[in-house]
Amino acid sequence: MNIPGRILGGLFLAAWLITPAQAQAATSPEVLGRVRDTVRSLAFDPSKYFHVEQGSDPSIIRITYTGDDHAWPVYSIAIADGCLPEETPSRGCETQLTARMVRSPAPPGMTRPRQRGSHLVRGLVERRATSRSAIQSNLSMLGTEWLEADLRVCPGVSGLLRRSAQLDWVPEEVSNPGPRDEIVLVVHYDLVEVVFDSSTRQATYRGHISNGSPAAWAVEVAEALEPCWRPARATPPWRR
Repeated sequence: MNIPGRILGGLFLAAWLITPAQAQAATSPEVLGRVRDTVRSLAFDPSKYFHVEQGSDPSIIRITYTGDDHAWPVYSIAIADGCLPEETPSRGCETQLTARMVRSPAPPGMTRPRQRGSHLVRGLVERRATSRSAIQSNLSMLGTEWLEADLRVCPGVSGLLRRSAQLDWVPEEVSNPGPRDEIVLVVHYDLVEVVFDSSTRQATYRGHISNGSPAAWAVEVAEALEPCWRPARATPPWRR
């Protein structure tokens, strides 16, 4: 069937006019926020990194790093003490100390950690991977990392674990209230959550990366682990 040129041209013009609106709708804050929250639930919950069909999570430390006011998922780390739940217990595994991490891929020219998370979420939206199943299918293709490290042979980590007992948990505004000459202003900061978990106690810290805080300590742990990461043997949490 022959279509008159003016009609065909009008169709192309209409498509050109619609496309930017569709693109804008696809990258709206609502869509980005929904995809971000799904990504965090699927892949960046460190309590799921040592998978247990029945029973409690065996991790003793959980770290979640998110970027700026949008809480972009940057990385999450879990550290477990002892035999891994998906393995048959073996002689000597009681002394194991294993870390696992999910990390968003680094974009070209990255200057801040938060750019990992925004790059991943926007990459999913650009692919129209906005449903839960589509996100599950695309996380690996976009370069989301699923890594593991043996802390017993990772230099410096054992010293950092011992130093955790001296961390500064209480803000000075609480421990020493009153008028101050110096005003501390923190805007659009990255947020780190650290959970220390044992059979009798659990301690949680959420805050910006201030000197001596558990947040700053957690970043040091991540930096110390960097040369020790290897591809994880277990199934990625978003594929379970």
